Order: sequence, then structure tokens, then C-alpha cells
Amino acid sequence: MPQREPWSSQSWLLPFAILAFPVIAFSLLLPYFPIDETRYLSVGWEMWNKGSYIVPLQNGLPYSHKPPLLFWLFNLDWLLFGVNEGTLRFIPLIFSMMNVALVHRIAKRLWQDEQVARYAVLVLASMLSYLLWSAVIMFDVVLTLWVLLAVDAVISAVKEQRLLWFIQLGVAIGFGILTKGPVVLVYILPVALCAPFWAPGERPAGRWYASIGLSLLIGIGVLSLWLVPAALTGGETYRRAILWGQTVNRMANSFAHRRPIWWYLPWIPTLLLPWALFPPAWRAWKRLTADPGSRMVMIWCGASLVVFSLLSGKQVHYLIPVLPAFSLLMAKSIAQEKGDVARWRLPIALLYLILGAGLLAASFISHGRMLRHFDLDEVRWAAGGLVLVGAILFCLRPRTMPALVTRVAAASLACCALVLLGGQTMFLRYDLHPIAQAIREKQAEGYEVLHADKYHGQFHFMGRLERPLVELKNADEVGAYVATHDKVALITYEPDKRRIDAGEYFFLQPFRSKQVVLWNRTGVDRYLKEAGALRRAAENQE
Repeated sequence: MPQREPWSSQSWLLPFAILAFPVIAFSLLLPYFPIDETRYLSVGWEMWNKGSYIVPLQNGLPYSHKPPLLFWLFNLDWLLFGVNEGTLRFIPLIFSMMNVALVHRIAKRLWQDEQVARYAVLVLASMLSYLLWSAVIMFDVVLTLWVLLAVDAVISAVKEQRLLWFIQLGVAIGFGILTKGPVVLVYILPVALCAPFWAPGERPAGRWYASIGLSLLIGIGVLSLWLVPAALTGGETYRRAILWGQTVNRMANSFAHRRPIWWYLPWIPTLLLPWALFPPAWRAWKRLTADPGSRMVMIWCGASLVVFSLLSGKQVHYLIPVLPAFSLLMAKSIAQEKGDVARWRLPIALLYLILGAGLLAASFISHGRMLRHFDLDEVRWAAGGLVLVGAILFCLRPRTMPALVTRVAAASLACCALVLLGGQTMFLRYDLHPIAQAIREKQAEGYEVLHADKYHGQFHFMGRLERPLVELKNADEVGAYVATHDKVALITYEPDKRRIDAGEYFFLQPFRSKQVVLWNRTGVDRYLKEAGALRRAAENQE
């Protein structure tokens, strides 16, 4: 057994402090980011504004792409604190902190080792990817809670097959589906179905699988409390979407491999930074298959990765609920390390030194053209800070593994703060409040606001809009609509360097690498004329 080193009392608070900082900083300094954050907030806002608490809405129509749990949480926040933006980022933070507490509990139940449990929570809380997702409005950190509750229930049921644990498993499945749909089963079912293999001889297989079936029925029952009234009140199109489109169609179309099967592999080390560069976190993995707990966590990681690799709809954040499993494996591996630990700080120190030096070099190459939307002074201060963090890690020589792990985790917090510093000016290009307010004013004046191409709901919550935008697919549809309406304004996204005459728009602002324009009637006429010219040129080329 490795020597058990003491922990300071502050180590209990460090994981929660690391998680809390980005949320507080994001709430105070950053806008909500299009397209995902603004879309989900707009769905919640329309539910609140229209009193449609069963059927989510987007741009005045039923929104079937996601279940309602996250939107209910927005509405609960507004019920308690009034409609506001400042408290919303604390919703994923609360779930993130509960996830950390559950990881500690799962580690203790698997290995009865407080040191491994402490390592696990520090590793998870300081993964740069988990830090980011704990501060943004998305589904994955919330979904992770239900996955962890389900895994905890399976572990408890293996040790003590009581009805209570299978009820917990069923409730976790039900709330997981209410959060993001049936995808929750990808994370949960392999762990549950493979229990006779990772914990052989603990329970009779037939009775075990019957109990898992009961948990699935409980999960369906929890889901039905929303699904049945939603299907009855949402209309035929919405009913087909939530009963068929979100399950059968998605699964039937998920083996087209629009992204290659190996797509996740290069992302995994990135998601695990900085711990992917910490040798003790993976050096002992080959020796971890001897105990049931490690086998269970490996099945959790491996099966999830295999299934998601086979499915075509690959997104990086689909792996967020798997990060706790990686943190458990890493913690168990770190706990096996003996001898001099100071040398293991060097790869992490080198990471921050290289990041800082690279960012600093980019700010000077061709007068910073690579970072043209950033404030170069902000970037240089941030780059200098990263170099300083790397230098401090390089100079410190902790004598114990707990001290080293604590320093690496704290460096993640410093890295997060420096990224916020370096991107302040760039992040302002994502703030849609000004144009959303301009849209609200035009609607109040009786204008029909048109949106060329797909509208993702990015303006509704930012401007507290109460009327839908008119979503039109192309210039032909815009022309047909304009021909029958006098008071119109049109939203398009134009190249950043395009010069637009002030007499052609109501409002214009930078947006990402482009500019978003609210055209007046003169600008709409120009838009239609240019679109017609482009169409004729394309026809002539053919």
C-alpha cells in the first residue's frame, strides 16, 4: 500500500473554490454565448412569458429538440429571484458541485480510501474542460448528476440488493431523460448490465437483470409525468417529434458516420488537460484491473466511448458525463505512485510555459493579425501570466503527492482566470444585447422583423422579445414577404470588412468574426438586388 500523506483542511474547500470562480467571473464579465446558450435561455424565456410550462417554445413554436428539465430550472430561478441573467450561471455550478460530492462518495464506496476520493474530486474539479462546462448554460453538467446518481445506485445495489437502490436508479434514469433524452442510457446501462462481470458472484444474474428492468420501468414512469401531458397538449407535430423523432429517428440515423469513428480519440487528451500530462494519473492503469471498482470504471469509460464513436452525431461535450469516470481512474492511479514526486510537476509547468510563449508570439506576428479581434495588450498580460504560472510550478518542489496534486489543481484556476483576462475584448463580440434591444424597439414600433436563414432564438431572451421573428429561408422568400408588407426590418450577417452606408440600416454591431445588421427598407432593397445579381451570375456560370 502506498504511504498515506496528510491533507490540509483547505483541501476540502479547494475543489469547490475552483469551480465557483469561473461561474462568478462569467456572471460578472461575460455575455451569454450564441448559439447554444442564447437559444436555451430563449426557450426558457418563452415558456415563462407564454406560461407554457409543459411544452417548450422557440420563436413561438413548440421546441422538440430537448426535454424541459433545464428550462424548468430557469423558470424556477426566475420564480425565486425575478427574471434576471446574473443568477442563471449558478444553476450548472450547483449541479457541478453536487457531481464533485458524488464522485467523492463513489470513490469511497469503490475503494474505501479517503486519499483516492480526495484526488478524484481535485482532478475532476480542475479539468479545464469540466471547469468551462460548469460555467455555461448547457445540459451536460446537469446530465452528469443523474449519471452519477445512477452509478452510485448500481454500486450500492451490488453490495446490498435492496429495492431502494433500484428506485434510485430508475429515478436517475427518468430525470436523465428529462434532461437530455434517452442518451443518458448510453452512460448508465453498460455499468448496470455488466455488473455480473465486474463484480462476479455478488448477485444472481437473473434476479439482477429483472431488477434493472424494474428500474427502467420506474424511469419511464418518471418521464411519463411530463411526456403524457406534453403529447396531449403540444399538437400532432410536436407529439410525433417527442415520441418518435427524439428516439427512433435519432437512433436510426445515428450510424451514418458523418464524422469518422476515431473522431473522439484526439479530443480525449484535450478534455483531460492538464491531467493528461501528469504521468502518475495514467502510469498505473495497467495494474488497476484487479479490483471490481476499477473494472467498473473502465467499463463506464470504454463502453461510453465505443457507443459514442459509433454514433454519427459526435460533439465534444457528449463526453462531459464520462469525465468523472476518468477522474476516478486517474485518482486510483495517482494513489499508487511512490517515491520522489517533485519531478512530475515538470510536464504541467511546460504546458503553461508553452501556452504562454505561443500566445505571446502570436500577439507580435504580423502585428497580431492572428488575433485581430482581441485586444493585444490583454492577450500579452494573459500570456505573461501563463508563463509565470509555469515558472512557479517549475520552481516549486512539493515533497508529497497531495501537495503536488493541490498545486496542479490550483494552477488550473489561475489558467482559467488568465484566459478570461486575455479574451475580454473578443468576448464582447458575442454580446447580443444591443441588437436584441434594437429588435425589441422596432417590434414595438409595429415593424415585422425578418430573419434571413435559420433563426436559433439568439435574440429572444437577450431582448426579452414577446413576438416571434419572421424566419425566411432565402432572398426569394424575403422578396415575396416584403412585397406585401410595408414596415419591415431584416436581420442578416455580413462580412466583417464590408462597408455599409448608415442610411441602409437601423442597427449594426460586430458579431463573432462578422457583423450583424438590422436593415431598413433601403437596405432590404439593396439586399434583394445583390441577391438577384448573385443568382444571375450563378446561372450564367452554369
